[in-house]
Amino acid sequence: MGTRALAAILALGVLAFVGVFILTTVWTLDPRETTSADGSPTASVSERLSDGQLDVQVFALSNQEVRLEIQFMPNADAIETAGMRPDVNFAMAAMHMDGVTPPLALVEAGVWRAKVKLPMAGRWVVSVGFGEEFAEVEFDAR
Repeated sequence: MGTRALAAILALGVLAFVGVFILTTVWTLDPRETTSADGSPTASVSERLSDGQLDVQVFALSNQEVRLEIQFMPNADAIETAGMRPDVNFAMAAMHMDGVTPPLALVEAGVWRAKVKLPMAGRWVVSVGFGEEFAEVEFDAR
């Protein structure tokens, strides 16, 4: 009877430990950290520039990785910016440090994509634009 009672107490202890571990993980999960089933972006901005429409979508993935999707639809008279690659810079919000400039991959005319691993978690601002005109959007990298 003593070994059965000891085995039952040990099994209950293991079960309680596993239960607490699972419940703690579920309770502390931030909904913003999960990837939505429909693939919606973490943050996005649509900005009307003098030469066209700039749409930026930020997808904050896990482990400080971020995917950036940019689409620029130039106006009919925008000859200069029609073939230009936008300037992109990631900077930490409220920090005075150098930003991260990722390489952009041209997907198709006017559409670029970048994937970057940021150096630390926190609140980031990404600036995308041409010359003096930029669209900015803030997001949390985790």
